[in-house]
Amino acid sequence: MRYIQPLLLLAILSYTVSMRAQRNFVKDADLAYKNKQFYQATEYYKKALSKTHNKAANARILFMLGESYRAAGYNKDAELWYTKAIRAHYPDPVSHLYLAEALKKDAKYEEAIAEFKMYKEQVASNPEGELGIASCEVAMKWKGQPSRYQVENMVQINSQDYDFSPMFLDRKKGSIVFTSRRAGLTGGGEVDKKTGLLFSDLFYTTVDKNGKWDTPRPFPSPLNSAASEGSCWINAKGNKIFFTRCERNKNRIMRCCIMMSTKKSGDEWTTPVVVDFGMDDYSKFDFRHPALSPDETVMVLQSDYESLQKDSSLIEPNNDLYISTYDKKTNSWSQPRNLGPGINTPGKEAFPFIRQDGTLYYSSDGMLGMGGLDIYKAEKVSKDKWEWAKPENLKFPLNSAGDDFGIVFDGKREKGYFSSNRDGGKGKDDIWSFNLPDLNLGVDGVVHNCNTRDSLEGALVQIIGSDGSAREQKTGKDGTYHFTLHQDVSYMMSVTAPTEKSKKGQSFFNLADTSRQKFTTLGLTASKLFSADFCLEPVDEKTIITFPKVEYGLDSANLRSASRDSLDYLYKLLTDYPNFVIELAAHTDSRGSFNHNLVLSQHRAESCYKYLVEVKKINPKRIVPKGYGSKHPLISDAEIAKLPTSDLKEKAHQTNRRTVIRIIDTDFKDPSAPASKRPPVKTDLNHKQEDYGGDNSVDANKE
Repeated sequence: MRYIQPLLLLAILSYTVSMRAQRNFVKDADLAYKNKQFYQATEYYKKALSKTHNKAANARILFMLGESYRAAGYNKDAELWYTKAIRAHYPDPVSHLYLAEALKKDAKYEEAIAEFKMYKEQVASNPEGELGIASCEVAMKWKGQPSRYQVENMVQINSQDYDFSPMFLDRKKGSIVFTSRRAGLTGGGEVDKKTGLLFSDLFYTTVDKNGKWDTPRPFPSPLNSAASEGSCWINAKGNKIFFTRCERNKNRIMRCCIMMSTKKSGDEWTTPVVVDFGMDDYSKFDFRHPALSPDETVMVLQSDYESLQKDSSLIEPNNDLYISTYDKKTNSWSQPRNLGPGINTPGKEAFPFIRQDGTLYYSSDGMLGMGGLDIYKAEKVSKDKWEWAKPENLKFPLNSAGDDFGIVFDGKREKGYFSSNRDGGKGKDDIWSFNLPDLNLGVDGVVHNCNTRDSLEGALVQIIGSDGSAREQKTGKDGTYHFTLHQDVSYMMSVTAPTEKSKKGQSFFNLADTSRQKFTTLGLTASKLFSADFCLEPVDEKTIITFPKVEYGLDSANLRSASRDSLDYLYKLLTDYPNFVIELAAHTDSRGSFNHNLVLSQHRAESCYKYLVEVKKINPKRIVPKGYGSKHPLISDAEIAKLPTSDLKEKAHQTNRRTVIRIIDTDFKDPSAPASKRPPVKTDLNHKQEDYGGDNSVDANKE
């Protein structure tokens, strides 16, 4: 309930006394408003307006016109009359709040923010001003960053009038039931004085094999009646329906209750009966919008029960969501219990729907949202209890500046229907379809020679997903591959060298940093094509293999602790390929004497050798340590001398300090080595171990 309502009732009494010339019209208008005949009230207020010359009375009537149109659901009219009331200096700042809300529903967010700020300045204690500003700001953000849902107006079904609250007729999902105020109603054209609209009925339509919907037809009596029917829930078998029916009580006030009927045969249904919640009097409260759990033991519904219990005179009581449970032994429903502040707000909650997994969907105008009613979802937090987590706004385009409500899902699939009076529709309220298309996710790349960059045919690319999937394929003539991916899955990829030699007579092998890649599709909201290229090392006399930096003490051959990780990388290569024999070559820069550098580099190579042999237990016959000193710089001293700064010169010297390996044999046999999962790599090598030419790879190592 909005706090302003007592002020409105007080204003009604005070201004009625001062408006004797228009007493009958104002009295009739105020009475109609009190009886929730809002559309009827607008007619009386307009007549009173044409006869008054009192400025204060005029401003009050303008405001009440805005109130009546707002309560009747005519937002643009409400916006007009609130604006006029403010210009006429209506004294209550709530006029700025209600105008801001009307502007927000019309997607006039910047104008709405200005009005919310004006209200906030005058009524700082009420959080609705701040909430309205935040809602407008987030609405503009969501509209600029739409979700992947696609929505489409159901033009074959909709009319120029009000069509809303879709529901599947049965588990086949080929027929839809919805509420409509179109022509052909069973009620005989009676007008609801609250809205000025025809009473509504339940209609249904069926789609054919070509996707065309037939002309919607109203359900026959007794489902539809002279009263107003709406918002229904139907079980999966299609033989039980719960729906809303609204009739006038003895005070001529429309009251709504929930009805239940079962199917007899064909299109015949039993006479609907009121769902009994174990209460003494149903005439004072509204019970609407039933939504049942798939097992039909839980019902979530909308009601003003608690609000009117506290104050029966409220013009616009709080409409909250309640829950009722079914007792199979007693064949009865429990008295509805308010779902509490975790779900309900000081605003309006309505049109619930319970999905198969227990997730609750509903509409509210009391939280951060885009306009009028927005659709929210709240996930069930426990299998045993019907309790829900904090609701989440479904954002744009499922929500809009207008009223978005009455959503229904096609089973577990992210598709279904909902209602909205957003711009772009055919009528006042329309049925819209929605669908979340699959993301277009994939990974492709090329496998190539690390040195020449030539593509490699026949390499085996493997991909393993966290969902348990495992696939593999060989690269084509151009060295390429492609895999499709799934949403919310983490992947690891690896590549194995071709089992046959290339056309150039080369064999290839993998290095850990070039033959594996990891990535994930978790949390992606847009289609994406990953790219993962792989590099395989050729085995020939020119191949120089780099690996992570090996660090030593200053002018020392002692390995620093960080170097052990680098050498572990080399250990893995040797265990993966037990037929390899390598030369482990250490280089220095040119500073210092030639002989000193030669001895230093030899000692450094031997330090690596000792770690691999003594600590990691590699067969010593598989490693040949070799120090080359400064004999083979990658950057000459003459080139270094030309560099403009000392920093660049130091980096050049650092480049020359490196440790690399060469494969000098691929036919070593070690009977004690564990079996390798990789195919053996064989090639014809004709190295001269001692003193080779310039390197074609770089791995700088610190002195």
